[in-house]
Amino acid sequence: MNPCNTRELVKRLRRALLDEREAAALYACLRDMSETFDGVDAFAEARRDELDHAATLTQVIERLTCRTPVEATQAVCPPDFRGYCNGVKLAIVGENEAIKEYTELIELSRSRELDRILARIKADEEVHRARFNKLYDMLCPQPCTLPAVQDPCAPYVPYWGCQY
Repeated sequence: MNPCNTRELVKRLRRALLDEREAAALYACLRDMSETFDGVDAFAEARRDELDHAATLTQVIERLTCRTPVEATQAVCPPDFRGYCNGVKLAIVGENEAIKEYTELIELSRSRELDRILARIKADEEVHRARFNKLYDMLCPQPCTLPAVQDPCAPYVPYWGCQY
């Protein structure tokens, strides 16, 4: 593997490790705030997965650098958010970013073994995103807004659940 490529890969793996740990902290908060079993279950499972991902990435970085990454032990805090639905939305955005990051890491990697590890993590992130999206749709009502000008050629779309 090209040393420059390895340096960039390790740098991005370290960032991914920190992101996994921060996501786990966020999911602990959202799990505790959840008022439904679906919310508790989704965030508890996602938190376990994120901690597993962090442990796996730590091992990968240790194999590449022969050192424990600082990101594995430094203190992390969840991002600031206001209200449960905003937190769920933040989790969805984070999962979207993680999926993009793991896709890019797979492209950067030149190791089949590492590609398999990253692909498994990416698959977990896709499951989290799907569960969080469903949770958001179920629990977080969207404000109803009518379009300013209705296109007469557009198909009729009813505004379900809106109260006027």
